[in-house]
Amino acid sequence: MRTLEPWLDGISRADEPVTVLPPDPATTLLWRVTPAGVSDVLVIGPRTKASYPVPKFLPVCVRLRVRPGRATALLGVAADELTDQVIPLAELTGPSADRLGERLGLLRDQPQRGIDVLGDYLLERLPEHLPTRYELVGAAVQELAGGTSTSDTADRLGVSERYLRRVFRQAVGVSPKHFARISRVRDVIGRQRSSWSVTAAETGYADQSHLIADFRSLMGVTPAAFAAGRVPVTAC
Repeated sequence: MRTLEPWLDGISRADEPVTVLPPDPATTLLWRVTPAGVSDVLVIGPRTKASYPVPKFLPVCVRLRVRPGRATALLGVAADELTDQVIPLAELTGPSADRLGERLGLLRDQPQRGIDVLGDYLLERLPEHLPTRYELVGAAVQELAGGTSTSDTADRLGVSERYLRRVFRQAVGVSPKHFARISRVRDVIGRQRSSWSVTAAETGYADQSHLIADFRSLMGVTPAAFAAGRVPVTAC
């Protein structure tokens, strides 16, 4: 029996409005119910830089984070066509997604049941057989997230660096290099820090100045400003 577990990196339910959206190499499906009672599903493509949305309360806000490299099989579109975009699921899968949204709206008080219904909808769309490159991309994701360079990753997987860059961007939505940068910054955000120089050494940066420059480029603020909560606010 098929399950979504191999395809998802996590499911979260937001009880409070989201104010920080870090860069993310994954595609996310968002089931929301608006204060007006409208229920729909949005596809949030890989995010190359952080955003700081104006807080909005949603009666239901459930995020299904798809493992990097797996979105194409679930949604039928290359991930690099979704990068830095928020698209209604109906634009990708047609009227069936509108019917899905209506059905989910009836389950607003049963969010776990709604998650199950959404999961069944996605599983029904999976092809019987997946291209072999899915395994290649999955292995590349593990290597790059662990700090292996793009060239060394290609060598370990037995493919050319050019081929790896092409299939990785199509499947994940960002280049291998940008994936590695995002992974490092997300690692920094999730750590308990004693000093920025120690954090830089622990997360694969050349030094503290390298960390600060890369963090500012992707997050829009310095690490110190982010840690202190001094962040910009942008439109949703």
